[in-house]
Amino acid sequence: MLKIKYSYDFHIHSVLSPCADELMTPNNILNMSMLQKLDFISITDHNSTKQLKVISELKESYDFVVIPGVEVTVSENFDVLCYFRSFEDAYKIDQFLESNLGTNWKNFTESDQVITDIYDTPLETYPNPLTSTTIPYVDLVKEVRKYNGAIVLAHIDRGSMSALNSYDLNEIEFDAIEIQPYRKDDYLSQNPELLHHKIFHNSDSHSLLSISDPVFFIELEEKSIDSFFRFIKEKKNE
Repeated sequence: MLKIKYSYDFHIHSVLSPCADELMTPNNILNMSMLQKLDFISITDHNSTKQLKVISELKESYDFVVIPGVEVTVSENFDVLCYFRSFEDAYKIDQFLESNLGTNWKNFTESDQVITDIYDTPLETYPNPLTSTTIPYVDLVKEVRKYNGAIVLAHIDRGSMSALNSYDLNEIEFDAIEIQPYRKDDYLSQNPELLHHKIFHNSDSHSLLSISDPVFFIELEEKSIDSFFRFIKEKKNE
């Protein structure tokens, strides 16, 4: 079947994330993604999906596809991007995340964790730090798989991901890896074995101007969530 190239940015943080800029409100993110002419995006806040309800209400006004997602910091101290087939599934996993939040108060400011309404008006701030969880990686995988979701190891080229060095990637379960765009060529030349995996190059944007330009693409049968999941679940050599 003929496949079409679609641009993407699957790693964007809203004002709910403790380290995001105050301008990263739902409407601002969606409008900037439209201006960037992206075909697919995902808002992946740290350890919470509480902003996604507003995103789900707003997304119908835009032509791009929004994949429900979240970035989870597991107990082993590395980050994992989790994607879901529906917003309802993303809401369900939030209960699991909330009951397993860590107690890392370093660099935490409660006022930074804002939940807005559809007009970007702040409704509340989340009172507990969303900076980490106590969830072991294997337990996160089990929970995500309950909803037939997808798992991507986030920015594995980043120094903070050194905890992953103790793992053989051939022995743990995941669907793809993420490598930061500006490091991709050097990092892949130093680690050519990673080319056996599906690779995304996302912005990990915490500010509006860093949301990705339409420079990275995936080849899909159609512009839909189902097509995205068929792509991420198929083997690399298929």
